Amino acid sequence: MNYTISIFFFISLLGVATGIHAQPKQALIDSLAQRLQAYAKTGETNVYLASNKDIYIAGEDLWYNAFVLDQQTLALAEQEKILHLQLMKEGADSAVWKEMYPVTNGISAGHVYLPQTLQEGRYLLKAYTARSIFSSQPYFYAVVPIQVVQDPRSIKNNWQLGQAKASVQADQLHLEAYPEGNVLLAGVENTVAFKAVDKDHLPVSLSAQLCKNGSPIAEVKTLHGGMGLLKIVPEADASYVLRYQGRDFKIPAVVKEGVALHLLRNEKDTLLFRLRTQRTQAQQVLLRIQVRGTVQVIAAGMLKDSLLMKIPVTQLPSGIAEATLFDEQLRALAVRLVYVNHDRKLYLRFSQLKDAYAPKEQVTLKITTTDEAGKPVAAALSLKVYDRLFGNRKYTRDMLNYYQLSTQLRDTIYDPSYYFDTAHADRRDAMDMLLLTSNAQQYNLGEERLRMDKTKQPILADSLQASVMPLNKAGKKKEPISLMLFNYSKSINQVATTDNEGIFHLNTENLSIGQGFFVKYFSEKEHTINVGDPFTSISAWEKEQHPVNLLSERSIVLEEKGVDSNRLQYGNMLKEVIVQSKGRGFGDRYMGYLDSIARFEGNLDYVGQCGWLNCPACGSGTPPVEGATYSMLIEPKRSQVSGHPFSFGANDMKREVYHYPKYTEEELLKKFKMIITKGFHQHAPFYSPDYQKEDKAMTDTRNALYWNPIVVTNQQGEATISFFCSDIRSGFIGVAEGVSGNGDVGTGTFSFGVR
Repeated sequence: MNYTISIFFFISLLGVATGIHAQPKQALIDSLAQRLQAYAKTGETNVYLASNKDIYIAGEDLWYNAFVLDQQTLALAEQEKILHLQLMKEGADSAVWKEMYPVTNGISAGHVYLPQTLQEGRYLLKAYTARSIFSSQPYFYAVVPIQVVQDPRSIKNNWQLGQAKASVQADQLHLEAYPEGNVLLAGVENTVAFKAVDKDHLPVSLSAQLCKNGSPIAEVKTLHGGMGLLKIVPEADASYVLRYQGRDFKIPAVVKEGVALHLLRNEKDTLLFRLRTQRTQAQQVLLRIQVRGTVQVIAAGMLKDSLLMKIPVTQLPSGIAEATLFDEQLRALAVRLVYVNHDRKLYLRFSQLKDAYAPKEQVTLKITTTDEAGKPVAAALSLKVYDRLFGNRKYTRDMLNYYQLSTQLRDTIYDPSYYFDTAHADRRDAMDMLLLTSNAQQYNLGEERLRMDKTKQPILADSLQASVMPLNKAGKKKEPISLMLFNYSKSINQVATTDNEGIFHLNTENLSIGQGFFVKYFSEKEHTINVGDPFTSISAWEKEQHPVNLLSERSIVLEEKGVDSNRLQYGNMLKEVIVQSKGRGFGDRYMGYLDSIARFEGNLDYVGQCGWLNCPACGSGTPPVEGATYSMLIEPKRSQVSGHPFSFGANDMKREVYHYPKYTEEELLKKFKMIITKGFHQHAPFYSPDYQKEDKAMTDTRNALYWNPIVVTNQQGEATISFFCSDIRSGFIGVAEGVSGNGDVGTGTFSFGVR
């Protein structure tokens, strides 16, 4: 996919003590514009993974959906074809579930079966695609925490949200200061952000002293999430620290020369920066604004003492932008992160919803999607509705804060939902503090990070590499081998051919044949077929790299208030039913198909018209019946009979129960020159009863009422869905989230009760 860099050239100057303004050379601006592009790798993707609830009872189905978006444009990534899904117990190396699922137009969905024998505990659901994970990648975002319980009455989620810790001991505190623009310039007013976290990296609320040369000069305190701001005009030869409980935490050293970059205002349509310097000679500067690795604006001006630069942002995509100031040698002077177009997102509204419903009553819901101006837009959404008992309030990730914040900073973010919740009047100021306390090098697509990622290699591919190799390689002439790929009923047949080295690839069309399908080769010589396992590559990468799972969770206070009534309603759920069959069987139904073929292929036994097994006088007949008793001649009498009638004695014949040849699975596959390999995992639709047609007498204990991974609103931004409540009397939560055609993401929630 190609990207066009949009660059706006203008000069916005307000000089102090200078009247000299010069336009930089076009070549200089072009060089700066292309500098970032030299490192930008287009086509990489970001996977947003979500489950249909947070807590599961062992034996239930877990339903997932994944939006796979282009990392730079946030458009649905059509280039991805395969999603690899694993479920692992937290802290364990082995997976309890690993399957492949198709990705169609940037969306993947399916289910994971949680066996009734699954141990209680916390699990991690992880998703991988060919363009979302790479070697030397120290972080991993596409992960969802799942809690599994054996008995729903053991769920404890009466949680109250916790606040930042009021205080901790100084020896357990990490307190760090971040000058705006990464420069603390002497003689001018500087903004310095600071952040306090405990040993577990959770935010701490505190008051501290700002000290100069060891003496207190001001009191400072945190404002949100352990973060705070202070203003200071530092002296060139002074040293500054933040003192807390007698312990000093250093503030970066003061510099005598440089440029202080300060964001004066972040308005709806503009960013206003003020630049200050101690230099008496005017210097040419360039301010570059880039969002997700794409240059958006370059502003140029002459700086002497002070300069205001006004940057238009109306045409910029929403999200975190990196503002970097350069001199005329294109050396970075200052850099800071800023969030632009905070209100630009996908807005979701819900109507036709009642506050309460009766058990098994139908719910009809209308969803409307608009842009920030209220204009209808078409969007692709997912929708889930579940009993709030099965929600985890500790997990605050949603599609909006995931794509616009969590994946943009290579760091664990405490409660990312806060910065997008309109209930918090200080959310924008809090966002700016968060970005000020985030080193610009942590920006996911900043220039330094892109340069470091230049050599990273993909772990997965859009197909599975496979090979057909002769058992005895010596003296074998290398030539292509014909293949047939088919499902167990042979309703789907595909052909393929290896290259001269015996290599071939299973693409998405092949993997769609079935959850398990045959690959058969055609050759008089005996070969072996091997299909690569992508999960082996994933496991090797995780063991070598040990990527950090960035879950973006907030701390909470557990407060048990007794057993909720809706927990007791799940006490008599139907236990697992096991159906067993008698007789010989295989672990895989496809092997039963092979076994049925093997009973006849190459088997020359027959029952003659006379009823004798392999009668030499008849010469042919019908296939014998498994388990039937037949008479048959034995040598030497058998060789003496040439026609009917024939005489025989007791020693010339025998009677025996007939059994067809029995093969192991390995023998069957070898016999037919084939293997069974795994394709895309297949599943039945999510169960949602229709009580206008179905019997209401049966008890319905569903805790997940609705799940739909693809709800598409029309050009008027509207979609209407309906579903039926269960017999559970509780409060239910609905979550819809998705992306519009122009790359705006959004999320919305609703709730209702069943009484």
